Amino acid sequence: MTLPLRAVPSAWFCLIACAALGFSATPANAVISLDANFDHGSLENYSVSGSTVSLVGRDNYYGGGQWRWVYFKTSGVNGVSPDFRISTNFAGGSSAIANHNFRYSLDGVNWTPFDNHGISGGTFNFSNNAAFNQDEVWVAHSLPYSYGRAAAEVAQYKLSPYVSSTISSDANLVIGQSPGGTDDLGRTIAPRDMWGFKLTDNSIPSAGKTQIVLTSGLHANEVLGNHTLEGTIDFLLSNDSRAAELRKTAEFFIYPMLNPDGRFAGNNRATIATPNTDPNRAWSPTFPGKTWFGEPEIQLSGEAMMADLEVTTGGDAEYFIDYHSTITTSANANDFMFLHPEKGHTSDPFWTNFMNETSTVDVWQSTSTGPTTANFGEIELGAGFDSTFETAFHPSRGVDYYEEMGKDVGVAFFRALARMRADIDADGFVGLSDLNFMLGNWNASVPKGDWDFGDIAGNGDSFIGIDDLNVLLSNWNAGTFPSPPAADAAVPEPATLAMLSLGALATLRRQRR
Repeated sequence: MTLPLRAVPSAWFCLIACAALGFSATPANAVISLDANFDHGSLENYSVSGSTVSLVGRDNYYGGGQWRWVYFKTSGVNGVSPDFRISTNFAGGSSAIANHNFRYSLDGVNWTPFDNHGISGGTFNFSNNAAFNQDEVWVAHSLPYSYGRAAAEVAQYKLSPYVSSTISSDANLVIGQSPGGTDDLGRTIAPRDMWGFKLTDNSIPSAGKTQIVLTSGLHANEVLGNHTLEGTIDFLLSNDSRAAELRKTAEFFIYPMLNPDGRFAGNNRATIATPNTDPNRAWSPTFPGKTWFGEPEIQLSGEAMMADLEVTTGGDAEYFIDYHSTITTSANANDFMFLHPEKGHTSDPFWTNFMNETSTVDVWQSTSTGPTTANFGEIELGAGFDSTFETAFHPSRGVDYYEEMGKDVGVAFFRALARMRADIDADGFVGLSDLNFMLGNWNASVPKGDWDFGDIAGNGDSFIGIDDLNVLLSNWNAGTFPSPPAADAAVPEPATLAMLSLGALATLRRQRR
């Protein structure tokens, strides 16, 4: 019997139906049932025969019955090891999931790969060797990232002294609401908040800072992009001294959930308002006859970005990165960025430093000339470096992998932008030569903000003094020459800092004699 998720029968009805049809009952007379009617949940329907559960994924974008996102809660599985089955009619082809492995969670937070997976007769099967030891278990095609999680994260970001609203967002960091609508299952999807905020050290003026725009959540099923962006934001807000220095030199404009309706409804890709349109082909306020292509969420986000950057920089950002993910799987899947090498992207300091942080990101030549987020970043926001960042699913990777990848993005920006303040002699490493250079100019007046002479504190006082020395010491041993230090060793211990300061003072005394 096939049970549409719009009307799953109650447990007593299932017991009667199963007995009548001769289905074997699970231990303690439990009956397996499924529910996907929750934030980010997704399943068209299912059928149960004993411990075999046949799934039908939703097709609300690709056509031909193709699915690309599944997420549900199953009940009645205590003491059972269900055999889950789903058609290989996957958007991207059956080979795209040949090495895939669904995940399960006992708490809805921590996710574990199923033990067994494989394709047989046009069906993808997955199961565990041992029975579950609780009644309710969550199952997902990848690592979910719900709208609710985004809302909870934004509520925490708002509490940070380094996060503030933009010209387009209110005190709650809200730039407006999505349109809502009716999804393919006939459910009413209510409008939801959309966010935009600035992350920087507001005690340092904007003048001279690098403007960076980060976005994610555009394609409803590409959850790994949000996990990765969360890792970047967590680093930027952390007490890591590298993050503290980066906040002084850069302003991040962040729009973390560009398609809230599609994410909440569990869509494969698109928004609720325009379910048959790729929202990553709608980013243009000027496309002839198709302004914003009728996508309310895209228009709201795009106009917010243009207004926010206009107020701060006169309209230009230097970097634009849109975090996506590939929901397909291959045995040796690598993450990748769509870049324009011919425009100097692969020689950009951010990219070269990012490559020093990770070895799992490839370069894919960007050939798109349409209204994508990346092209919007270049054309409308003036970004010299614009990229779509695709993180890839792999059976061995957990949430921590993607969050660490996000942190690597932040560290790369630090190495490209913030470290230059302390790398006075520009040899790629902060050490004794930089200290000696600074001491040689101690108490000197220099051109405003002249890093070449050691005025690196960011306070624009045109004077080489203790503030500059503190910045240099906070970046001690940072760099990749002569060898990259361990992340935890980038800043000396307090006792070491004290010794360096005493050594500096001793050197100054000798210089003045």
